[in-house]
Amino acid sequence: MYVYRVFKAVRHEKILQLLQVRGLVGISEIAEQLKVSPATMRRDLAELEEQDLVHRTWGGVRLAGDVDDPFQDALARSGASKARIAAEAARMVPDGATVILDIGTTVHHLAMELKDRDVTVLTASLPAFEHLRSGSHANLIVLGGHWSEQYQCFEGMPVIDALQRQQADLAFLGCSGVSESGRIRDTSYSQSGVKRAIRAAATKAFLLADATKFPGKGGSSPFDVEALDGVITDAETLAPQLLERCRINQTEVKFV
Repeated sequence: MYVYRVFKAVRHEKILQLLQVRGLVGISEIAEQLKVSPATMRRDLAELEEQDLVHRTWGGVRLAGDVDDPFQDALARSGASKARIAAEAARMVPDGATVILDIGTTVHHLAMELKDRDVTVLTASLPAFEHLRSGSHANLIVLGGHWSEQYQCFEGMPVIDALQRQQADLAFLGCSGVSESGRIRDTSYSQSGVKRAIRAAATKAFLLADATKFPGKGGSSPFDVEALDGVITDAETLAPQLLERCRINQTEVKFV
């Protein structure tokens, strides 16, 4: 039974990765690529549809909900806000610390802040790696996996497996949104799994989220806000329900 669950989880991840790259794909084509029967594929798609991750149409299957903008497009927006958030995050990193950096443009600004610091950085983000390697002190560990052109990063089970063998002092995560109820949102099912692995591998974890991420978008959720030690944002304020949930769960909110 355990093996069956693992295989099914891998199939689900591969289905979502294929849809992210291709958009609308026929059910028979997905079944052929994954080398499973159409009946198995229909069951998998039914489960993913129940989770609001995919929609089945007459033409095939597509991802449900919104999709994040390509990395370079997102990087060009709200640069000053993201830089302020990153500067605050950098002040929390002591020399000699081991840090995991998630993907995303705000976390990318943090990589720029850390490039000349005496720290060890683990990341699956290629832009973050490129900035850090140009510095003089940071020790780099690249988390390899399946390449995502849209997010400019490595992703999937290889990244998750690598994180399960790591331990960091701090992790800094990005997101696609944060709901008023405290759910962290992501448009990528695969990235949600990576974020859970990042959180599990770090002693403390902080979310970097500019004002546009409240409530943001995304139908997948890696965890709720109480899984975090803090949130750093440039938003002027947050929804009362979200602030209360942070207070109850001792999740610090830093406004910059």
